[in-house]
Formats: sequence, C-alpha cells, structure tokens
Amino acid sequence: MTLRIGISARLLHNPAPGLGLPSKRMQFLESGMAQWIMSHGVVALMIPFIDEALPRLYKRPPLHDLVDQLDGLVLQGGIDISPATYGEKPWQDKAEYDPLRDEYELDLLRGFIDADKPVLGICRGCQLLNVYFGGTLIQDIPSQWPGAIRHVDTERYDRLVHEVHFMPGSRLGAIYGHEPRRITSIHHQCAGRLGKGVALEARSPIDLVPEGLRHTGHPFVMGVQWHPEFHFNGGAGDGVLDSGPLMMAFLKAAARRAGRIRQFADGVARVRDRIL
Repeated sequence: MTLRIGISARLLHNPAPGLGLPSKRMQFLESGMAQWIMSHGVVALMIPFIDEALPRLYKRPPLHDLVDQLDGLVLQGGIDISPATYGEKPWQDKAEYDPLRDEYELDLLRGFIDADKPVLGICRGCQLLNVYFGGTLIQDIPSQWPGAIRHVDTERYDRLVHEVHFMPGSRLGAIYGHEPRRITSIHHQCAGRLGKGVALEARSPIDLVPEGLRHTGHPFVMGVQWHPEFHFNGGAGDGVLDSGPLMMAFLKAAARRAGRIRQFADGVARVRDRIL
C-alpha cells in the first residue's frame, strides 16, 4: 500500500470577499508542500481542522482512527504560535496569533507522537515541536537575539538565504554531511529554551540561531526552520540545500514504522526510472 502522509492545514478565518466565501473559515495547503511530498511517490492528504466548539458537532472527531490511517505527519509553516502555549506574554501588543490552530496542531502532534509515527515540522512546525515538549520560543529574533543576522525579508521572501551548519552527531548531519549549506530563511521566531528530550540539530553559524531540532526519544520527530518545499525543483535560487534527502529520510522512517520499507524502496525505484 502506498504511504499516506497527513499535512496540517493552514487556517484563514477571514477570507477576502473575492474568494467567494465571505465570513467562512477556510483551510488550505500550500501547493509546493503537496508537490514536494507527492513527487516521492506517496499520497499527501491535508488533515481538516474541525471546530469542536460548534453547537452542531454530533461526535468528536476520531483522532486515533485518523492517525491509524496515516503513516506520518508534516506540519506546515504559518502564523506565530501564541506565547500562552508556553507560559509567556506577547512580545508586542499588536502581535497576531491563532489559538485555534495551535490547539488543533498540538492535538495532531500528540496523536502521532503517542503512536510513535514520524513527524516533520516546517518553520512554525519546528517551533511547535519545541513547545509541545515543554520548550519556549524567542518571539522576535531582531529585538530579542543580540547580534542576529536577518532571518526574514518581506520583500525578498523565499529568496533570502543564509548558511546553516549541522551539529556533530546530528541526524541532519548524517543525512547531508557536515559541510556548510545554504537554506531559505523566512522566520522572525525560533526555539528558545529547548524542550525535554529536544536536541539542537542545526544552527546559523554567524549568530547561532537554532535552525533544526530533533526529539531524541523517538525514531523520527524533527523540525527545520527553513522551507525545504521552496527548495524543491530548483526553487529559492541556485545553491540551496537539496530538499530530497530530508523527505526521503522522513518517508523511510514512515515506511519502516508501517512495516513497508521494501515496498517503499521499490516504489521509489519505479519513480526514478520514469524520471530518467
């Protein structure tokens, strides 16, 4: 059976009138994420958010059944995580958060981690992993991390890149080697105090801002601050880190957990043959 990877939804609570659904909450998946995952011969499925506060909710969504039907979880990037989830106050009065999304994704995380299925967090997803295990966040790198280089540029967006170094003995180092690499940088927050069992996997070499995390108590629970889906198929400019090896490591962990590592390897070979 083909591997099935769940992806958390981004939530849009107040869509623009031109989208045709005024006053209706929308859920979406950035297309590059789906293409990045499915290009490896697996199925990607966005996991809908169900508002359990709705008065006409007939039955609580079956989280355990959902987790049973999927082989791994990818957490998308997006809006800042509410500091209330890690016991702090907002860094500024006008900061925006989405507590509904926080609760939804933390529930998903709990389900997949309890089932010991692989999890890959992207940008916000990396930060959420640290929060889940009891860690904190630096809420604004430019004002709270002395000597920080630029990690976000609204004009350049996915074209801002900088070097990343992988820590000795890290899983990312085993995947990519320990030579300096270049990655996209689209974040103004990062991990602060690391959560219980969370290890630093990668960091920016100039200012030492964390860029990758891993939980040491699970076969594959990892987060990266960059957007590997933007590196896919030559995106984000030349010389950025190849996104393929990271996805392959995640999918191999999913196949191993599902007992289908041989079938997964055969499927990858067939995809490679078609491309070549």
